[in-house]
Order: sequence, then C-alpha cells, then structure tokens
Amino acid sequence: MVKKSAMSLSTLNTILTTAPLIIQGATKLFKIIKMRGESGDKDDNIPSTLDGLKKEISHIHSQLDAHNESDLEQIKLIEELAKQNEMLAGSLKKSVRQLNVISAVSLIALCFSLFMILYILSN
Repeated sequence: MVKKSAMSLSTLNTILTTAPLIIQGATKLFKIIKMRGESGDKDDNIPSTLDGLKKEISHIHSQLDAHNESDLEQIKLIEELAKQNEMLAGSLKKSVRQLNVISAVSLIALCFSLFMILYILSN
C-alpha cells in the first residue's frame, strides 16, 4: 500500500507564491552559465603584440566579471531556496501542531464516547 503525504493549504500556497521567484532566478542562472560556456568555445590564440595582450587581458577581465555575476546569481538563488525551505519548514511545524491538537481532541472525544456507552449499558 502506497502512503501518500498530504500538504496543507498554507504549504501549497507558500510553494506557489515563491515558485515564480525561484524559476526566474534559475532561468537567469542558466542563461549566465550558457553564456559562460559559449565564451569558452573560442580558440585560444596567444597574442603576439602588446595590443593583442591588452585586448586579451581586457577579455579576461570581462570574463571574470561575468563569472562574478554568475556567482552572485547563484548566491541569490540559494538564498531564495533557503527562504522557501524555511517557510516550508515553518508551515510543516504548524501542520504537525494542528494535527497533534486534532488527535488529542479526537482521543478525548473517543474516551468520552466509550465512557458514555459504558454508563448507558450499566444502567
């Protein structure tokens, strides 16, 4: 028998609320990674002149800036995922507390019902 876990409405709401932000960040990250890969496909020619070296250094600096931007995007995405995780954990804790209260109330109602049945049967 397969056990299904039920998500509360607030948990689903949290997921649906934060999902677009996560998708947007992931899309930006994928674009940056794709651009990074495309820039690495060029032939590695060693410049023979001073101007060629300066251009190559400038190109390397721009690549480093792109890598830094990519790293920042990755950090932002990780932060968003951590926030979503934290909200989901809080929602799950709340759901567990509510389930415990419902279980306790049900147990009390069951005990009271059994007590009433035994009281009626003894009279």
